[in-house]
Amino acid sequence: MKLTDKQLKLITDIASQNAIKAYREDQVKREKEKHDTRLRNIKLLLKHYRSLVLHCEKLEEDLVKFEDTSIQDLDIKEINLESIESIKQSKTKSLAMVYFVRGKMEAYKRSCDEEEMKYFRVLEMRYITSKKYTIQDIADEENVDVRTVHRYLNRALEELPVIFFGVDAIQFEK
Repeated sequence: MKLTDKQLKLITDIASQNAIKAYREDQVKREKEKHDTRLRNIKLLLKHYRSLVLHCEKLEEDLVKFEDTSIQDLDIKEINLESIESIKQSKTKSLAMVYFVRGKMEAYKRSCDEEEMKYFRVLEMRYITSKKYTIQDIADEENVDVRTVHRYLNRALEELPVIFFGVDAIQFEK
């Protein structure tokens, strides 16, 4: 069976349109996944923030002391220079991440007007303060219902991707 030029063109047009449609749908899906990944990463950072702070306590002093210590002065039976560098890099990254989160939270606080400060306070109590607050503790502190605390947290978390990632976090309509 031989296709006419008209049939071939029709098949090509339909196939092209379907390919373009599939490509656009894939792009939309990837953008949504990128947004979801950013939000998930922010939530992970906030969830583990207190642990990172504990990990970094006295870290700056330790790094300075460690810089001035020779390998011979260390009381370690088996020493590996690469492992020492790896530990130093890990601790430095952790410290940098703590400063990063602190800076972004301060930026978020500055961006809040008087009415929006409640979102910041709830987010801060949930993730940032040295005291660990439960959702109920926050509700009691803010004199609101537990569901309201969840709404406030979600509202605050919606604002953070742009503060954390800049213009890349904005989803422009196409």
